[in-house]
Amino acid sequence: MANQPHIVLITTDQMRGDLMGCAGNTLIQTPHIDYLARSGVRFDQAYSLTPVCIPARATIMTGLEGHRLGLTTYKEGYALPTTNTLPKLLSDAGYETRVVGKMHVYPERCHYGFDSMLLCEEGRMLGAGGKQRGYDDYEQWVADQGYPGQAFGHGIANNEYAMSPWHLPDNLHPTEWTADNSCRTIKRRDWTRPLFLWASFTAPHPPLTPLMRDLYLYERDEMPQPVRGDWVDKHTLYHQRMVARHQGKSKTPKQIDNAYRGFYASITQVDRAINRIIGTLREEGMLENTWFLFTSDHGDNMGDHGLWFKANFTSGACQIPLIVTPPAKIDAESILKSGWLPGQVNHSPVGLQDILPTCLAIAGLPVPDDLDGTSLLGAVLQPKTDRVRETVLGEFGPIGKRSLMVTDGIWKYIWFEEESEELLFHIEDDPQELHDRSRDPLAPIEEWRNRLAFKLGARLSDPAVNDGVLRPRQLVPELSEFERAHLNSHNNPRGLH
Repeated sequence: MANQPHIVLITTDQMRGDLMGCAGNTLIQTPHIDYLARSGVRFDQAYSLTPVCIPARATIMTGLEGHRLGLTTYKEGYALPTTNTLPKLLSDAGYETRVVGKMHVYPERCHYGFDSMLLCEEGRMLGAGGKQRGYDDYEQWVADQGYPGQAFGHGIANNEYAMSPWHLPDNLHPTEWTADNSCRTIKRRDWTRPLFLWASFTAPHPPLTPLMRDLYLYERDEMPQPVRGDWVDKHTLYHQRMVARHQGKSKTPKQIDNAYRGFYASITQVDRAINRIIGTLREEGMLENTWFLFTSDHGDNMGDHGLWFKANFTSGACQIPLIVTPPAKIDAESILKSGWLPGQVNHSPVGLQDILPTCLAIAGLPVPDDLDGTSLLGAVLQPKTDRVRETVLGEFGPIGKRSLMVTDGIWKYIWFEEESEELLFHIEDDPQELHDRSRDPLAPIEEWRNRLAFKLGARLSDPAVNDGVLRPRQLVPELSEFERAHLNSHNNPRGLH
């Protein structure tokens, strides 16, 4: 066991794939995430295929996509349907398995194979769907520091896009707590076993409450503006509901600017925290035998095309960061092929379903045949030539009202089940998805309809497909002003705990 590598999985929450310097963003400050990318391989077509917290994290834990899990919506209280979880499989192979931060799996204190869990669950009362069982480890710790019940005293709701600087001492911020306890977990490890650590940050998921020192970094910067595609004026019912729930039409330029500053500063704070983890590994003599995986459960639209929040398949919501970084010093002959260079980019469509099999492959373990995911090690070894798969399928929503997506990393096709409307983007040339090509006679729209129909038709029974063809368009009225007004959300505010 001594020669098996350590594995550190680092996740953020609600972080878009383009909010990193290594992804071409020249404004955001992410030098340590960029270091991981320079030292490994970045996957620029990584997707969250059921882009909200609970199903996305269930996919990380199981290597199964939402359809296989029976989980294509946000469903509190959902228990994983398998015991073959990522931590359990690694634990059975001799790994010490620990998690610090947000899990968002149920039952919340079920370890699912982890040796220990220190939870930070964004102020949710534990015991969803049953007996209430108090709050998480982070809130208990904040109380021990003399601030009982005050972690959410900033007054910003959990799905709100207002921003306010952190209101308590800096060291009480959940990002700092997750980093500190991840570092302590490394220092307290069992020296006789390889370590699997999942450091799971809640940022930049709202509430947007960054530290002032990170806000100061952007004080003189002009924030980018949301983009608006040529298809926005014909939003589908699915997108109309999103606009109504999250006030997509009523946010002022000042509110949008503050939200962007909150996102950028929150990510920069996480970036500093990541370097503390890297530094602790180095000082413990572990860095030269540690693999890193960095990703997020999903993204956020951040106002693009009038949309905020996640739960759809425009790029901001579903395209995520994914970086795999080998140890700092590695036996190139036995693990990495001759001539391998770090800092490369792989363009294969990949996703969170690939995290579990990749971790198993790093550990030298067999990958079960019944997973939806695939090990990314081949693409790490040959990032320029290895193609993990041809396409991925995304699915979100209840039957009858789903949004579905198929992409090969060059084209992206989105289909809305309720009215059978569609969007088609050539994302290789149009990564911001400004131009809908679904009605372009030169675009391969029929090919992409058939690709989606083929994938759905391969299931036992999917009502969206009849005789191998997607259901024809339905005449569905737009949302009325009454319906829009009543979709207005309070965004899950927290109070004094």
